[in-house]
Amino acid sequence: MSEELNLSVPQRKNKAAGNFNRGLWILLLLLLGVGIANVVLTVKRDRAETNIPSGLTPDSQKELALKLEKQGLRAAAIRTWQGYLAETGSDPDGQAKIWYRIGKLYQQDGKYEEALESYYRSESFTKLDDLSDEIGRRTQECLEAAGKFAALRYELKDRVDQDQSSGTAGQEVVAEIGAEKITGAQLDQMIEKQVDQQLTQMQMTGMFPPEQIPQQKERLLKRFTAPEERLRMLNQFIVEEVLYRLARQEKLAEKPETRDLLNDVEKKVLAQALVQSELADKIHITPADLQTYYQAHRKDYVQPEQAQISHILAAEQETADTVLKRLQAGGDFAQAVQEFSRDAATKEQGGEISGWIQKGGYISGIGRSEAAAGFIFSTDPNTLVPEPVKTDKGYHIIKVRARQPERQKQFDEVQMEVFRALRQQKEQEVQEALINELKEKYQVVIHRSQFMSADETTNEPKKP
Repeated sequence: MSEELNLSVPQRKNKAAGNFNRGLWILLLLLLGVGIANVVLTVKRDRAETNIPSGLTPDSQKELALKLEKQGLRAAAIRTWQGYLAETGSDPDGQAKIWYRIGKLYQQDGKYEEALESYYRSESFTKLDDLSDEIGRRTQECLEAAGKFAALRYELKDRVDQDQSSGTAGQEVVAEIGAEKITGAQLDQMIEKQVDQQLTQMQMTGMFPPEQIPQQKERLLKRFTAPEERLRMLNQFIVEEVLYRLARQEKLAEKPETRDLLNDVEKKVLAQALVQSELADKIHITPADLQTYYQAHRKDYVQPEQAQISHILAAEQETADTVLKRLQAGGDFAQAVQEFSRDAATKEQGGEISGWIQKGGYISGIGRSEAAAGFIFSTDPNTLVPEPVKTDKGYHIIKVRARQPERQKQFDEVQMEVFRALRQQKEQEVQEALINELKEKYQVVIHRSQFMSADETTNEPKKP
């Protein structure tokens, strides 16, 4: 008898294995059949979505597409034109013209990225002389409408540049990080992305209406057209990238304190994104809303009485009295400034304090002084204040150059202020409603009694 142990499991020779194998094959065949059916259904659905009636001749499809265009059914017309192209395989000139038509339909529908793709498809078949200028103009309009100003700059450069041998605009390498190359176009895209992030933050604070975003973006991007500004931004991006790579290489993201920080940042970013989405969905301010708010809050938009002044700052009252008497006797104010004023900031401007000062407000070069304000707003223009005014800076001889009475600001002057105020009010309302809804949804309970001082008592919990 062999002393070796046989540890293998003996095969069971019964029908179960055979039945199992047959069942497995049947199951696989069923799954294959379902898969084929899904493919067929998908093909049929895609064909249906192209809105191509089965059996129509190419001429009938073309006639239908034109009819849909005429009736303003642009989405259906686009699908029909695409189906027509798929069926006919027109010559390059025909393909170019139809893709141009499709691009116009997309553009009219406000689908600028799809329109751009269609215009580029048109030119990829052939560049027709009678369409070239029109496609160039419409491409520019779509890029502007989509807020792609960096791409627009290169698009215009490519179309104007007749020397195609020099390469496509924006493809020049401006920096390298190891094997990675950064082109001018990529740099502009990074700059544009950062500008978009800044605009998002500015919009969240209600600094300007949504319709002003394109103008604000164009204004900000103009700052980065200068070579020194683009170089500064490039260096900033490179510094961030190399620091990030080293941090990843040293596995800083795996450290507990870094993970906690990243989690906190993620939580704040997502919370902010949710609030922003809620505000975008629920806040829609119309010109009529602004007018209504302005009329209800007119008292908030009153310009106080204001004045323009010049002054001479003397160290001692005796000097100030002497200078004032000299000026009251007809002396030249600008000459007295040069001889006696100790205010270096206004001395070279003849003692002039720039801008308008408002009644009750801070006075540049003098500070907050009830005595000074009382004299200034009771003195006629082109007249000296009757006596020197003492402040912690010294003694001021003041000349009132001009005065304006209190007045109601007109709506056109304060439209942006009105927008910010109304936006802030609506944001607060929407956020409060959202937070209250979420506190109820997630069953938030705040035990306020735990935050009361010893001498405070409460018998019932307060709602959060």
